[in-house]
Amino acid sequence: MTATRQRVGAYALIEESGRVLLCRMSLQTPTPGRWTLPGGGLQHGEWPEQAALRELYEETGLRGEIGEFAGVHCNLYTGGNGDSIHGIRFIYRVRISAATLRAEFDDTTDGSDWFSIEETAGLDLSEHARYALTALN
Repeated sequence: MTATRQRVGAYALIEESGRVLLCRMSLQTPTPGRWTLPGGGLQHGEWPEQAALRELYEETGLRGEIGEFAGVHCNLYTGGNGDSIHGIRFIYRVRISAATLRAEFDDTTDGSDWFSIEETAGLDLSEHARYALTALN
């Protein structure tokens, strides 16, 4: 019997000067090289807005402020161990407030970069990043 579980995450949608910030998935993930929004899973008791800002800092070194709520993305996918996972992702527009962009080391992402909206069309994007980009139109 396949086990089922939910994974709840929060993500930052950051657009500045017509460019969007994305993070690259590392070799530690099932989808290395795929680009996604800065963000990740909520810790027990953590509010989604707090998680989005914590993950933004962990993955990019940037500090931000929550803006408007951009939406919820849900999907079903199979985990590395065969579990059926219901992914629920809260997406927030975030304004950068401080710091310098840097890469996360030895974790689920290994780089981040700014892309024009046009450039994102040629990238291997996560489903929730693709969904979030529609909020920019």
